[in-house]
Amino acid sequence: MNKTITTGMLIIAFFISAVTLKAQKVISLPEAINIAMQNNPAIKAGENQIKVAEAKYMQAHSTFLPQASLLTKYFVANNMPEMYPLAGVSVPVLNHGVPTGDNIIMHPMAPFMNRTRDVATFDLNLVYPLYAGKKRINAVNSTKKLKEVYSKNLLETKAELRLKVKTAYYNILFVSDVINVYQQVLNQLNDHLRMAEAAYKEGVRSEFDVLDFKSKIEEFKSRIVEVEGKKVVAETALKNLLALPDNDSIAVKGSLNDYPGNRKITLQSLADINRSNYKVQSLQNLKEVLGLKEKIEAAGNLPTLFTFGNYHIYHGKDFPPFDKTWRNGFAVGIGLKINLFDGNMTKGKKQEIQADIDRVQNFQQGLKLQLRYQYNKSLENIQSLEAQKKAALAHLAVAQKAYQIAEVGYKNGVITNIELNDSQLNVTKVKLSLLNIQKNLLLEYANLAYLSGN
Repeated sequence: MNKTITTGMLIIAFFISAVTLKAQKVISLPEAINIAMQNNPAIKAGENQIKVAEAKYMQAHSTFLPQASLLTKYFVANNMPEMYPLAGVSVPVLNHGVPTGDNIIMHPMAPFMNRTRDVATFDLNLVYPLYAGKKRINAVNSTKKLKEVYSKNLLETKAELRLKVKTAYYNILFVSDVINVYQQVLNQLNDHLRMAEAAYKEGVRSEFDVLDFKSKIEEFKSRIVEVEGKKVVAETALKNLLALPDNDSIAVKGSLNDYPGNRKITLQSLADINRSNYKVQSLQNLKEVLGLKEKIEAAGNLPTLFTFGNYHIYHGKDFPPFDKTWRNGFAVGIGLKINLFDGNMTKGKKQEIQADIDRVQNFQQGLKLQLRYQYNKSLENIQSLEAQKKAALAHLAVAQKAYQIAEVGYKNGVITNIELNDSQLNVTKVKLSLLNIQKNLLLEYANLAYLSGN
C-alpha cells in the first residue's frame, strides 16, 4: 500500500514538474524585444494614433471631391378654412392705392392650401469648391505631416521600450551571474569544510576552522536567497514590459559576457544623433504641421469660389395650380463667398499657432541640449568603465593566483582559515565588480542606441 502511494505521488510530482517546465519561457534578448513590440499596450496605442492620422487624411482629401446630398420628403398636410377668413373672397387689385378695376379670388396663405393633400419632394444637390485659398491642399499636407509625427512618436515609444527591455534583461543576467558566483564560492567553502573536518580529525586543525567554514556557508546561502529574490523582481519587471500573464514563468538565455555591446554606436557624432533621434524628428514634423495649420487659418478671410447643381422632383406643391402632377427641373450656377469681418478671430488663431510653433522650437532646442549632455556622459562613462574593466581583469588574475597559493598553503597548514577566506573573498569581490562593470557598459551602449534612434 505504501509503495502504491509513493509511486502515485512520484507520478503526480513528475506531471507537475513537466507542466511547470512547459509553462516556462526561455527567451533571448531579441525574442524579448519582439514580444514586447507585439504585446505592449503603449505600442498598440501608438499604432492607433497613426490610424487616426490616416482617418484625418481621408477627411481632408474628401474636400477635393464633389459634395452630393439627397433630400426627400413625403407628408400629408391639412389647413382649416377658419385659418384664412378671406379665402374665396373677391378683392380689388390696387395700383399705388388706386383700384385698377380688376378683382382676384383670395387663396389660403402659403405654404398650405385649403384642403387635405399629400406632398412629395426630391432634391439632389451637388457642390464643388473651385478655389479655397489653398486651404484644402494645406489641410491634406498637414494630415500627412501629422502621420509622420505619430510615426516618429511610435518609433520613439519602441526605442524607449527597447531600452527598458534591455535594462530589465541585463539586470536578470546580472543577478543570475551573481548567483553563479555565490554558488561557486559555496562549492569552494564546502570543499574547505571537508578539508577542515579531515584536518580536525587528524588533530591538525582546531574545531574553530570547522565552525568558521560552516558559518561562511550559511552566510553565502542567505546571500543566494537574497539575490534570488532580486531576480524574481527583475523577472516580474520584464514580464510587465512583455505584457505576459502573471502565472507565466520566464527565463533568460546566456550571461552578461554573451552581450558585448554595440561599440559602433560610439563612433556616431553628436550631429548624427541630433538628426536621427526620434524625438527631434517628431518635434520638427510637429512644427511643420503647425506651419500648415497657420496657412489654413490665414486663408480663412480669402474668397471661396464654388459651383453647384440641383435636380428636383415634386408634386402637391403649395402654389397654383395645386394639382397632383409630378414636376421636375434643375438649376446650375456658380457662387462666391467672402468673409468680410470675423471679429479678429483669424488673427487670434494665427497668433495662437505661432505661439505653439515657438514653444515647440524651444522644446527642440532644450532636447538637443539634453541629448548633448546624455551623449557626452555616456561616452565618458564607457571610457571609464572600459578602463575599470581592464584593471579589474588584471586584479582578478592576481586574486585568483593568490587564492590558489592560499588554498595550497592551507592544505599544508602554512596559513590560517582566515587568510584563506580573505583570499577567496577578494576573488569574489573582483568577480562581482567585473559583472557590475559589464552590466553598466551594456546599459550605456543601450542608452546610446536609444539616443541615436538605432
